Amino acid sequence: MESVEMLKQEGLDNLGQSAQHLTMPKTTGDQESIEEKARRMWATLREVVHNSIEKIKRSDWKPLELEHGIQHVQRVMFKKAIHQVMCKAATNEVICMVSKTEVCVYHCDGRKKQDFRLREPLEGLVCARQINRYVAWTDYPQLKVLNLDFQTISSQRSRQDITCCLYNEDLNEIVTAGTGYVSSWHFYFGCRDLMCDVTVSEGLTPSDVFTELALERSRVLAAGLPRTQRCYAVCGTGIAVIDLPTATLLTYEKNLHDRKITGITLFEALRCVVTSSRDGNIKIWDESWNLQMVFVGHRGPITALASYPHGPYLLSASEDGTMRAWSLELADQVDEIRMGVTVSRLGTELGHDSFFSYANQQLDLWTIVHLYKRHTTIGYPVTALKVGNIGWASHFPVRAACSGADGTARLVSPDTGNVIASLLLEHGRQVADLEYCLPREALLVLTDQGDLLKANSLTNPMRVLMEVPGSSQVSRMCCFCVYALMANLEMTHTRWQQAVAGGSEEKIRSVAEKDSDRLLLITGHLNGFLSVLDWSSGKTQSQVQAHESGKVLAVVAEPENQYLISSGEDNAVKVWRVFPFAQESLSLLMSFYGAHPPTHLCVLKNMFVVALQNPACAVHTIVMYDLRKKIRKDHHPANDHKHEITDLSASPELKIFASASRDRTVKFWDRKNQLLRIVHLKAVADNIAFCNDEGDLLLGIERDLYHMGSIEYLTQPYLLRIACRDHLDPVSDGPVPISRTVLNSLSVEDRQRLSRSYSSKYSLEHSLIVSEELDEDTLKKQEQLKEAYALLAAREQEILLIQRGELKSKRKPPRTKEIQEEGFRRYMQLFYVETPRIKIPEHKIFNPDEMLIDPTYRTEYPYKCADISKGFFPPLALPEPWDEVSDEEKMARGLPSGAEVPFIPVSLDGYIPNSIFLRLLWPLEPWGIHDESETQLKVEPVSEVKAESKPETKLKMRPSTELEPSGTSSELSSSFLEKLERVMEKERLKAKELSEGESQEPKSSGEKEQKSSKRGSAPTALLRRTSVRVTEVDPSPPLPKPAEQFKKSVWFNDLFPTADAGTFPAGLDDETLAEMIIRHLPTARYGTKEGIAKALVTLLTSRPPDTTKLAHEALIAALNGSNPPRQEIQEERDFILTALWALKELMPDALELLVELMAQFLQCDIILRNTIKLLLDDIGLQDPHDLFEKELNSWATSDGTQVPNKEKLWNLSRDWLRKWIRIFKMNSLSNKPTAMKVTRPVKRTASPMVRPIEAVNYFCELELDKMLKVLMMAEKAEEARQKDTVLVLPKIQSQHAILRLGETRNAMTEKQSEKSHLPPILSGPPPLGIGRAIKLVLPKVNLSPFPSAIDRYPLQPVFIMLRQSGQKYFILEHSYVADCT
Repeated sequence: MESVEMLKQEGLDNLGQSAQHLTMPKTTGDQESIEEKARRMWATLREVVHNSIEKIKRSDWKPLELEHGIQHVQRVMFKKAIHQVMCKAATNEVICMVSKTEVCVYHCDGRKKQDFRLREPLEGLVCARQINRYVAWTDYPQLKVLNLDFQTISSQRSRQDITCCLYNEDLNEIVTAGTGYVSSWHFYFGCRDLMCDVTVSEGLTPSDVFTELALERSRVLAAGLPRTQRCYAVCGTGIAVIDLPTATLLTYEKNLHDRKITGITLFEALRCVVTSSRDGNIKIWDESWNLQMVFVGHRGPITALASYPHGPYLLSASEDGTMRAWSLELADQVDEIRMGVTVSRLGTELGHDSFFSYANQQLDLWTIVHLYKRHTTIGYPVTALKVGNIGWASHFPVRAACSGADGTARLVSPDTGNVIASLLLEHGRQVADLEYCLPREALLVLTDQGDLLKANSLTNPMRVLMEVPGSSQVSRMCCFCVYALMANLEMTHTRWQQAVAGGSEEKIRSVAEKDSDRLLLITGHLNGFLSVLDWSSGKTQSQVQAHESGKVLAVVAEPENQYLISSGEDNAVKVWRVFPFAQESLSLLMSFYGAHPPTHLCVLKNMFVVALQNPACAVHTIVMYDLRKKIRKDHHPANDHKHEITDLSASPELKIFASASRDRTVKFWDRKNQLLRIVHLKAVADNIAFCNDEGDLLLGIERDLYHMGSIEYLTQPYLLRIACRDHLDPVSDGPVPISRTVLNSLSVEDRQRLSRSYSSKYSLEHSLIVSEELDEDTLKKQEQLKEAYALLAAREQEILLIQRGELKSKRKPPRTKEIQEEGFRRYMQLFYVETPRIKIPEHKIFNPDEMLIDPTYRTEYPYKCADISKGFFPPLALPEPWDEVSDEEKMARGLPSGAEVPFIPVSLDGYIPNSIFLRLLWPLEPWGIHDESETQLKVEPVSEVKAESKPETKLKMRPSTELEPSGTSSELSSSFLEKLERVMEKERLKAKELSEGESQEPKSSGEKEQKSSKRGSAPTALLRRTSVRVTEVDPSPPLPKPAEQFKKSVWFNDLFPTADAGTFPAGLDDETLAEMIIRHLPTARYGTKEGIAKALVTLLTSRPPDTTKLAHEALIAALNGSNPPRQEIQEERDFILTALWALKELMPDALELLVELMAQFLQCDIILRNTIKLLLDDIGLQDPHDLFEKELNSWATSDGTQVPNKEKLWNLSRDWLRKWIRIFKMNSLSNKPTAMKVTRPVKRTASPMVRPIEAVNYFCELELDKMLKVLMMAEKAEEARQKDTVLVLPKIQSQHAILRLGETRNAMTEKQSEKSHLPPILSGPPPLGIGRAIKLVLPKVNLSPFPSAIDRYPLQPVFIMLRQSGQKYFILEHSYVADCT
């Protein structure tokens, strides 16, 4: 419209200038007469109007890009943070509370309507649509009724605080919620005041603070029952469900999410509740709160959730700066919009295309553009789509044939979207191509195995009438088309009616008039042949070699002009004349050769369109050929698709065609191959087809068919042409009834395939109902329910008759023995019926901290020798008092006759403890020295010594008296150990003999008592000095998991030398351990500090904000203390490098990090500077010319030395960086370019927070701009001083190359490899050598006799389409010309 107004204004200006010129008196000659003056002015006016009309028409024909889906309309910025926004659907307005006392009203297109100042602050607003008023609440708390000018009509005080409010449109009530309650308010006094109706607080506590409300539509469950309406109130991670009419709490579901719930919406058509949370998940629950689906995709907490205005979709916003759309049917994300800010709330209205979103001080208005709508749900990805001849629409119904990836082919009505009939292939077979012949009601399908099927479309499911196996052909069929020549449409229509009435093509009766219709099946093969098959039998009538090398890619027919067009892998397109009644039906008419394979074809009467594609060369172009004028029509390469072309379709009536591509666009072209419109889709359209003469388009996108009306994309002249044309009423077309006999014979999987597709014009539940009706199990359940309902109805009727007294009692039947037994059996079943006992196995909860071993292995004890009762060494004989030991026994034990009590730590129960014996063998330290962390000895009386061996226990020995051995461990010589071993062996044998003797001759009780009394009288002080008691303790628990990974590190042992489970608090996590080691950072040595810095990066991988900031500040303080680390000392130097790396990993965008890098750079050597440069590159520095380094080097004192004080360097770097951040922010707000685009542009974030490194990059841009300007000025001055001289190279005498020789034989050659530069081998006489031509890729050299300093800087990259290709050289000896004779 703006272009039209501009053209009108331009015409009026020209008219005014002409009129002014005409009214001026002539300087020469006589005065002009009034009639001549009027004629001249009228001619000028007519010319101006004509030019304006032509300009308007050309403007309308200009290509226009259209986009489907969510479109941004307007962005409104405020100086204050937005308090609340709501939609007013009745007037298409948006109400924005800028603050608690200011309200702005905007139109949906972003135009401001009015401002209002409130007399008192309000907490929120809701719009009561039925009474056209507003209801607000305050923090007093108080509810107010406001008029359209936001003036107070009435006020009503609330007993509880109000946190959220919602308008109940069904009951014209206000629902409020707060701390531990939900209330309902109704209007009275002419809807001018409010009164609290009910308050629900039973079952709620003061800790339940509700933040969100959602209402379902009021409904009646059954006749005579009151209405029910549930209210969903959100509190933290739970939801309370309240029935408003009865004021009862139905349920209170808690812990639905891990974090706070931020949004709730209802889908009553699907009977589900949708919730979003700060845990980043969107969950769908059914009516019983069973989790049905979870949407995961946001990379941050979700802040807003709303229902999509159309269809089962969701809108959500998150702190990751995106707004996303989700489909409940596809269970996937369907759209994503990058906002750059965190959206606080989304507002939508069901059925309205406009909605809003706001974030802080920003209000965005959106609209939904519906360029195409879902037409039919197929259930599986659409693989092929064809529409029959739409030129017969006046006689026949128009139908579309499509196939799915589940091995099905279906006929769909383009008008209603209903599925007419379906063909189910056997499992394992897929549809490669299909065609539909409406006059014969036959669907032709080519499978992926090369078999051609013809099915009867008048049965549902379709019945296969004929099959042409692929094995019966010389080569497998890869494509086909139906050539249908209808000479008399009236007679054809009569035969079609006979076929419909009879249920098959076979029921067509012969009439007196000769059948002049002709149907041919023309197939393309892998070997490049075309075959003509008989329609009835499928036998091959004729064959012709169409393409010499490679398979046939596409075949299309044009019966009106008797054309057949085929394309093949030999890069050729051939046009054939069809003689349908001859034996040899095909005759070559003309051929077209191209440089790229023609993958798709479509016919536009006397013209055909070819899609030429070569992915290796990034070519995806469309070419049109006019067969009548024999010319080729091209368009500008900029209008080509950017990705693979998936399909072509033409509308002969409008003389336009469309192309679809994987770049998610559909482009429309006119008869001159010029671009009309570009439609941007939200997904890839694999198949497209025009479905009527008005230009409506069907699109096969993923698992559905979509319909795009012509009014959405056609220009005004085409729409005017359609409006001025006669429109015929479409022929009614309904679905073919499903055969119950065939349905019962199908398997469950086939029945599901049959019922998976349905028209999208029905509700979503329709598909569920249809599938249930077709399911055999569901049918049985429905029959059982019908019988049960009939019994209940009969019972109710009988009770009603009894109440009325109309039912007469019947005489009871006589009691027989069988009746009594049956009654007794049923009576006993009421009490003793056996219910099935299902034992649910207990599944052990997996603990990731446990070792993954067999549970049975844990209960087994370690290996224990069967011959030894205690210890791992053989027991000695029972010790006796030393004065009772004879000299013979002493000699037998290897001791002298007068030996004193030996110092052998032998326990009196007859064995040597393992730990004591190992200390005797390997004495590593004196016995008198004991560490607190090691095991200790505890000496107790001999009578109390008794210990048992347990697996994996530590021996804890504590001395009762000071253990002082008579000699050191070095005195135990090897001879003594050898004697000890011999004595132990003898004692073992003696003990064995004694045990055998006791088993044979047991001692009497008197002897036992005598020996025990004898031993009891021995001196108890004997050997008391060496006796020990071994006590067992439980093994010490392991370290917590966060600390376990560092227990072998040096720094960890320095900080926690005696670390055990008690050193750390219970429930230790990574953040707590990080805080503990941060506290040790200031006092630790530099080697330990280096380990702490590395451990902080390991522990804080999830980047918790508080702990990460604490670690960042601690490292900065460690680098800038009163005594900072010095680079001359290697240990301190290593800590500097590790600390800088840790700062970069923890907070790469921090200002202090960049300042620290600058300060360290100024006072370090060349080796450390290179490391700092790498860190600067990691955080985003883009300085290929070292301009930033030059700036830092310039910060030297007047005597040339750097500032030695680290604090001064740090302050200087911080001030410089803050200055350039301020300059960068001012330049970003002004949006004025100040630097030349010589180097690659710096990527700047759209968020209001500026990264410090961006300011440094901006400084480098400005410095580079200054440098280039200086170089340019210097070069201009040099050019002014002297003139350049160019020498002409001498002419080189050489022979002229033979160019393009032998290319007339191109048709005989095989296909050239896409990526090879060598020529193909000819099919003629075999040449010697390498071939007749070679292609050499030579490097491109830019001659610059007078180089400039600017040539060192990189230029913009060259597009792949503009790059120079390799030169082709032909060899004279290997080239020849075909013999034309």
